[in-house]
Amino acid sequence: MPDDISVAIIGAGRHGRDLINYCLDIPGVRFKAVCDIWPYAQKYAAGILKKRGQPVGVYEDYREMLAKEKDLQAAIIATPDSFHADQAVACLEAGLHVYLEKEMAITIEAARRVVHTAKKTGKLLQVGRQHRSNPRYHVAYDFIHEKKAIGRIGHVSGQWAGHKRVPYKWPESAAIPAETLLRYGFESMDEHRNWRWLEKFSAGELVNLGAHQIDVLNWFLGATPKSVIASGGLDYYNFYQLHDIAHCVYEWDVPWEGAAKTVRGDYRVNTASDHGGFFELFLGDEGYLEISEDASRGGLRRNLSAQLQSWEPRPPADSAQVVKPAPKPAEADSLKDDLKDDLDEVILEVRPPSWEWMNKFRIYPPIRGAGEEKPPHWHHLKNFFDALRGTAKLTCPAEVGFVAAVSALKAVEAMKTGRRIKLAPQDFVVA
Repeated sequence: MPDDISVAIIGAGRHGRDLINYCLDIPGVRFKAVCDIWPYAQKYAAGILKKRGQPVGVYEDYREMLAKEKDLQAAIIATPDSFHADQAVACLEAGLHVYLEKEMAITIEAARRVVHTAKKTGKLLQVGRQHRSNPRYHVAYDFIHEKKAIGRIGHVSGQWAGHKRVPYKWPESAAIPAETLLRYGFESMDEHRNWRWLEKFSAGELVNLGAHQIDVLNWFLGATPKSVIASGGLDYYNFYQLHDIAHCVYEWDVPWEGAAKTVRGDYRVNTASDHGGFFELFLGDEGYLEISEDASRGGLRRNLSAQLQSWEPRPPADSAQVVKPAPKPAEADSLKDDLKDDLDEVILEVRPPSWEWMNKFRIYPPIRGAGEEKPPHWHHLKNFFDALRGTAKLTCPAEVGFVAAVSALKAVEAMKTGRRIKLAPQDFVVA
């Protein structure tokens, strides 16, 4: 096809292969090359593509790939985080557009270098923060900013619980030769497979997991943090290096009715427990909104005292919303009549509550977005390729990705130093 886009994948591990499969569901994406230092991953990815009619060149070193594959238009980078900056810079300078998995880099200086290179070359760079392209998140953003569904935001929160630390194994017969591992900075196959928890390859789970959600908090607030404090460490596991549990508190100056209002928020990551899963929560003076990549959870709650807006449906007569502790049976009918009058025809069924605080909200179902039957990464990759064709704007270009990287990496600095880190708007700008 004349509008086919020729693509290489650098990093063909489990996540890289997932990205390949998502791309194969996007018309016009044609893979030309697979690059990975592990022959097992090379063969696996090349086999997937061959079955789909896309035979590829296979490489160990991305520099050799860039030298030999002259018709490439884009690269997808899904290698360990410490390699991201050098690989992204090389691809951009070779004239390729780049989809760069998060984190952009494990230092702010390296992330800044990526942004500078994208600007200098004029090539597109999409950072892999798939929330930014998730239709459900855009609906949630509209509830907060267009519909003013929760009023003025006073507090935000985010959490990732899970992603338990189970060391990855490998087929012994497929181990990478020791000399190859050393050439790329790995002292063993164990380091190669479990790089996420080693300081020379990763900034830890506050960045691996947390940067996604911290980015959502920044995005929905329309602000960058002005400070962060954090506490965490290797509290549960007795192997590898980087923190497994961490808690942060951020402060933002958030615009509201022409003035800046302080909003505080907490973020926590806990890889020793699955309790609570993962979500972002926005608390306002007229309600609250929870959103998650888990489509089964979250939703909007509006205070019963908040005035009904034109976009709000009137709850039907059989609504299951709870408004106050259950009355005695003899009083139930008369109380229902009183509620009808008091709530201006909003008819709510009275049910026994578990806690008093549950009785104060109009409850809406989980938030849905058009096309969300597709995985979030599919939407983000499609946005990247649509932008290459000139039919869309990137949802997470280099400058936006940089803000999230700084926000998360500064939390790691605060955790390591035990200090409150102050931040200024210029800390998030690459000149």
